[in-house]
Amino acid sequence: MISAMRTRLAAMLLAINVLAIITLAIIILPAPALLADQTDARLPALFTELRTTTEAEKAKIVAAEIWQIWSEHSDNDRVSESLKMGIAQMEAGRLRQAEQIFTTIIDTDPDFAEAWNKRATVRFLRGDDAGSRSDIVRVIELEPRHFGALSGLGMIHMRAGDLQAALQAFEAALRVNPHLDQAVDLTARLRKRLRGQTL
Repeated sequence: MISAMRTRLAAMLLAINVLAIITLAIIILPAPALLADQTDARLPALFTELRTTTEAEKAKIVAAEIWQIWSEHSDNDRVSESLKMGIAQMEAGRLRQAEQIFTTIIDTDPDFAEAWNKRATVRFLRGDDAGSRSDIVRVIELEPRHFGALSGLGMIHMRAGDLQAALQAFEAALRVNPHLDQAVDLTARLRKRLRGQTL
């Protein structure tokens, strides 16, 4: 009888210890990134920091973290890996193959904003401005803070000669991320041009 009681007591203590360890792990260990992509709960604070910091190096770090989160699919590692493959194809100049990969990702998950953004980039590089602009519209629907897509829209409008629309797109990008050096420069030049000065 005493032996059985000791066994039950030992089992109870073990259960309590296991529960304590699990609780401690939940409190101490960082939560896994279950909400990666444009829905990630970390993004609002990062965007606030990006908008308010005055340190250029800090802004680069924060922007890189935002891009990293955008590029991680929320619940499908295979999609994240496919995105990396598409980027590698794009960087190697194999634009048609890259576009096919991004299209497959979009077919798999049409709510994954970064796949649309990457396809918009490829289409811009291939000279398909209409296709690129259409993809950017979808990116901004899914992630209105996407300063990369907004900057890309500015480039499309510039190539089309619509300087006012280009200026508005760059200004929108800078409201989200005021540290985009190229957008800062182009915005200044577009304002001068629109006032009748040379670009």
